[in-house]
Amino acid sequence: MAAPATPRGSVLKDVVAYVEVWSANGTENYSKTFTNQLVEMGAKVSKTFNKHVTHVVFKDGYPRTWDKARERGVKLVSVLWVEKCRTAGAHVDEALFPAANTHEHLPCLVKKKHRCMQPKDFTPKTPENDKRLQKKFEKMANELQRQKTTLDNDVPVLLFESGGALMYSPTATAHRGRLSAMEQRLQEMKEKRANLSPTSSQMIEKSYDNPVHTSCEASLNISHDTLCSDVKPGPARQDVPEGAREGCEDHARPAAAKKRGRGPKPVRTLVMTSMPTEKQSIVTRVVAKLKGFSLAREVCESTTHVLAGQALRTLNVLLGLARGCWILSYEWVLWSLELGHWISEEPFELSDSFPAAPLCRQERHLSAGQYQGTLFADQPTMFISPASDPPRAKLWELVLLCGGRVTGVPRQASLFIGPCQGRRKEAVTYLSEKWILDSVTQHAVCACEDYLLRP
Repeated sequence: MAAPATPRGSVLKDVVAYVEVWSANGTENYSKTFTNQLVEMGAKVSKTFNKHVTHVVFKDGYPRTWDKARERGVKLVSVLWVEKCRTAGAHVDEALFPAANTHEHLPCLVKKKHRCMQPKDFTPKTPENDKRLQKKFEKMANELQRQKTTLDNDVPVLLFESGGALMYSPTATAHRGRLSAMEQRLQEMKEKRANLSPTSSQMIEKSYDNPVHTSCEASLNISHDTLCSDVKPGPARQDVPEGAREGCEDHARPAAAKKRGRGPKPVRTLVMTSMPTEKQSIVTRVVAKLKGFSLAREVCESTTHVLAGQALRTLNVLLGLARGCWILSYEWVLWSLELGHWISEEPFELSDSFPAAPLCRQERHLSAGQYQGTLFADQPTMFISPASDPPRAKLWELVLLCGGRVTGVPRQASLFIGPCQGRRKEAVTYLSEKWILDSVTQHAVCACEDYLLRP
């Protein structure tokens, strides 16, 4: 007989935690959210770092807190450990989720004092309804951009350009290799600048003095007319996916074109589903800080990522599958927050719960034009009942996205989906709505016999 499950309120009953979770620039305190989660799991949370503390939940906190925890042998864990304990309903091994001290890798940055401007009873606001908070997040983004170029790790980095295109850097090691080669090349051209126009010479000087640019930025800052035979504009083909080259071209435009304020709103949208309000608030703030996405309520043409708080088959998940979107767990956002940039999605794809996710995503990636699935391409014309559940409009959209044909006239259809109150025809097959839902989930047309609606 299986042992009874541990009640959620006693998962961390032996833990005495001290929480220090701050934004990268030390002006926003995120500790309250994780404090509440620890208390819900039975842990005691101390307001001071005393001798009874057993765990320190740490992100961008005070250096002295980190040093004190190391000296006393207290377990230093990241926010991911708290989340994993909550979702697993068990005390997870702390060694799997160690905290990171970014100050150890950033000796060139000034370590600012933490200042929390929020009152104790502060209710979090979103950037959409608070302009002051939006300005703070913009400052965070600038700070994170500086950290990306100095952190020493091999985590894949996803960068979004102003036009919405994706820029991918495989690893920091390869990135540094390209920088070294570019610096050497720029030095050679700098020595020959006497033969160039004054404008080109100044641009080379600027690129050489600021070597933290990517090779794409550095090369495209040089006069194209003079140096096109010497420098290839952008990273090597194997390092950048097809969608990234369009983003690189933006750097070749005149400087006047960039002086347009904050630029257009990101064309890429992210949709949240099966997620409580508390997590939605965190996702909203992280998206506002790291940029690159707009948030949307429902999956649409511009949606590329669907973030699921739980692995439930919702309409947004199904529409995300049909459109070839990333179907990701909430941990992807937490890891991105931990590292200060959007990271590679593959480790967080919910492929176990939704096997169709990687298949549809690869099909979308390989499609030449606008992606459309072929799941229902060989199926007869369908009529969807107005009384169907889920709503008729959503089922209609699903079928069309998967290459099927739908009609609004019952006599023109060979498949009738959903409840039928009238007289049935012998030549028509009457199926439950689940036939569509299960087929989309499995990325394979299910046998009609299993979904027949009996008279």
